[in-house]
Amino acid sequence: MKLEQLPSGSYRVQKMVKGQRYNLTFNHKPTEKEITLALAERIQDNGPKIKGSFSDYAQRYIDSKRNILSPASVRTYTDMINRLSDKFQKTNLYDITQELVQQEINNYSLDHAPKTARSLHGFISSVLGMYRPQFVLKTTLPRLEKKKRYLPSSDDIKRVLDAINGTEYSIPFKLGVLGLRRGEICALELSDLKGRELSIHKTMVYNKGWHIKSTPKTDESNRIILIPEQLAEEIRTSETIYDGDPKRLNKHLQRIQKQLDIPQFRFHDLRHYFASYASSLGIPEADIMAMGGWKSDFVFKSCYRDSMDESRMVSMNKIGENIF
Repeated sequence: MKLEQLPSGSYRVQKMVKGQRYNLTFNHKPTEKEITLALAERIQDNGPKIKGSFSDYAQRYIDSKRNILSPASVRTYTDMINRLSDKFQKTNLYDITQELVQQEINNYSLDHAPKTARSLHGFISSVLGMYRPQFVLKTTLPRLEKKKRYLPSSDDIKRVLDAINGTEYSIPFKLGVLGLRRGEICALELSDLKGRELSIHKTMVYNKGWHIKSTPKTDESNRIILIPEQLAEEIRTSETIYDGDPKRLNKHLQRIQKQLDIPQFRFHDLRHYFASYASSLGIPEADIMAMGGWKSDFVFKSCYRDSMDESRMVSMNKIGENIF
């Protein structure tokens, strides 16, 4: 086995196995274990395979999952390919190394948010995981920056609901405050309401136009909630829930925020407000997750963590004022 350092600073290992010469490149001086693992992977890669660039295999990966992915996910994955550099796209899948992946993520992170860079790496990892399962990535990823979103206050919510009272946006905004997603609201029909029980079992998605998808975002999103009698009566009286698409809801909210001169927040933040407010009432987390259709405890808690942190700071301030 021959180990040498290249002018670039990388290390190259040359080793013969059963008459076949293997060249391995590392961006650091490798240990014996790292060389053994890399060599085993390279030998595995030398088995029967179809030649093709990373872009070719990435498209195959998307096509293999097209019927089980949402249209939005297909669009996102396709966009991931276009985000990659030409060099990376055109590199043969079996010539991709850990160093090449690291360089791609390093370069991409220069002018993109850490979250976006991590998503791109996740896509690369998924494609390699399907077609080169022995290739284990150990990429150093950019640290996530925690962005503090503005969570609407109860006063903000009241002012917005008062401003849209009696308009076509009254019902969808109230449903948003009850934790429904935009797509879920836009997919609702009058037949989904039985008394005060509202059945959420589909969503509206975008795929070259807005369409109703017969299944919700997740299995947990398929649920029945109990809405206030006043809102149920408003729906029955209006004989409709909402005749529009999700994008219109955000646009109208922005107009109302400017009109009322209140801080900007998204329509989706009404859902976050629901989680925070329900939690402040002492409602068990399991019940709030079921009502809102959250898939995981982590995602659910991230919706109201900032508001709880703010509440905790107020409590600490009160303690400080009274303890000394």
